[in-house]
Amino acid sequence: MTVAPSEIEIDALPQERRSRLPHYPLPVIRVARLAVAEQAHGCGIGKALLRFALELARRTSEEIGCIGVVVDAKPEAQSFYRRYGFEPFDLLEGALHDRPEPIPLFLPLSAIPPKRIRS
Repeated sequence: MTVAPSEIEIDALPQERRSRLPHYPLPVIRVARLAVAEQAHGCGIGKALLRFALELARRTSEEIGCIGVVVDAKPEAQSFYRRYGFEPFDLLEGALHDRPEPIPLFLPLSAIPPKRIRS
């Protein structure tokens, strides 16, 4: 998995997510790559990696600021991210024309469940 700090323009967000946000590039955590070996599909590894990225976003929000998590999902991976509450947003620039178009998805920080304390 690869994660990186990134930004998103407010106009790319769904209208209902724009209230009370400033009109300049907003900080997000971008999940740039998340892959699991085929023989390990269904073992919970992808879920664990995504949880790590979501917790990183929460910590980043507390320390330096972050409004959520962005991923450019491959079409066949969209349902995986949608299961965790990611929603589509508008791609304002950077479209790819030579390979399958990724689907930009956004998860607001408020949708990230609190970290569970293990006993």
